[in-house]
Amino acid sequence: MSAHVRIAAAVLILVGVLVGCSRTTTGTVAMTTEPGASKTSRTPTSTSRPSTPRSSPTTSPRTPNPNAPADSLTMTCEQYNDLDAATQQAVIDEIVNQEGSVFGGQGADIAKTLADAMCQLLPTTTVSDILLGGGIPG
Repeated sequence: MSAHVRIAAAVLILVGVLVGCSRTTTGTVAMTTEPGASKTSRTPTSTSRPSTPRSSPTTSPRTPNPNAPADSLTMTCEQYNDLDAATQQAVIDEIVNQEGSVFGGQGADIAKTLADAMCQLLPTTTVSDILLGGGIPG
């Protein structure tokens, strides 16, 4: 088995684990039966400083991603690597929104990380084959 195939398999397994671990299960937390703190009351001592109004941190407005190129679904990794980061993200968003994508809407960051890594190794493969499970070249 070639080194590229082994690396690709390892990355795909890693993505599977990350996607599986990102899901949460709703429910309730068990109540403890351990005794709580003592109920004796103490007089709190105040060592607080005068409060000063906090200003919220300034954040720059997020620049919206440009429209995805028309060839996003057939784009090779080599073409993807030549794009700027915002256009790469638009390509990833376009691909993960396809039917059958295991990433869903919240997995775009994981999908971009996977595409960035795999496209360095497999420049002739299409980005959608990497993200949607197409065949990996031998």
